[in-house]
Amino acid sequence: MFKKIGFFFGFSILLGCSTTAEVARDKTTILKEIHFADLGAKKTFKRAKNYYEKRKFDVAAVGYQKAADMGLSVAQNDLGFMYYEGTGVTQDFSQALKWFRKAAVQGLSAAQYNLAQMYHTGKGGIKDLAQAKQWYHKAAEQKDARAIYHLGLMSYTGDGLKQDFVQAKQWFQKSAELGYANAQFHLGLMYYKGESVIQSFTQAERWFRKAAKLDYAPAQSGLGQLYYEGKGTGQHFGEAVFWSRKAAEKGITDAQNNLGMMYYKGDGVPRDLVLAYQWVSLAANKGNKEAIKGRKILVNILSVEQLRKGERLVRKWTKNNQRMGRP
Repeated sequence: MFKKIGFFFGFSILLGCSTTAEVARDKTTILKEIHFADLGAKKTFKRAKNYYEKRKFDVAAVGYQKAADMGLSVAQNDLGFMYYEGTGVTQDFSQALKWFRKAAVQGLSAAQYNLAQMYHTGKGGIKDLAQAKQWYHKAAEQKDARAIYHLGLMSYTGDGLKQDFVQAKQWFQKSAELGYANAQFHLGLMYYKGESVIQSFTQAERWFRKAAKLDYAPAQSGLGQLYYEGKGTGQHFGEAVFWSRKAAEKGITDAQNNLGMMYYKGDGVPRDLVLAYQWVSLAANKGNKEAIKGRKILVNILSVEQLRKGERLVRKWTKNNQRMGRP
């Protein structure tokens, strides 16, 4: 039953016979004249960024557009991001791709990474793994830890590259040493499984802990697993509960199942079958196979009242986390 790691600016416009595009241009012109008149690219960008931080996205978009048209790469990248998200502008992946590319060819690593991501995921209707690899490499040359990590991930999965665990480990190592939590976790996972390296739970614990301290939930789950098993560190059920709970609260199903099983067994916590049912059920509801098995066992031994209490806890937790935007 215990799962292994695996602002708003108001004005009126007389529409008359104007087209929608003309109205849009009029609005943009007015916003530009009011907020960004006679400013150079850098000052325009700085003011636009201030509006963005104040969540006045329509004004920010106009400022980014002006600075981007003047050739400022950071403005081009931020404008691309607004088109990507549909913030302050109508979502348009082709426009996002256009502005990311303009900034990327100027050597902005963040834009190179964003462009690579679009090609990698196929957003905008163009999935091109060769282009993704090319732009990841350009960003990686500037020590962009995210790009380095994704090159590792492509090598690990064989997605667009020949599957090569040795190469994947090298990319993960470089990214992990730059402090990127995703890479630290995946490097730790390779040590845990012994993939292209001599299996080392000590190294797995080292890298899981680094990522866990950066609040990366899968690593917190993995660290809790190591503490429970006593691998790479002394067995400590209290620490297992601590790290598993952090990951479980973020919706990691393995951690939810593991925490539930600790409540079931009384390992590191007082034995509580209702709380065990809550956590195991949350994981089972997301399709976790081990949790589905565990819930069946709990259903057979809990009273009707205990099951009702458990289900209330499940509903309460789910409602609270949906309100907070968690999975």
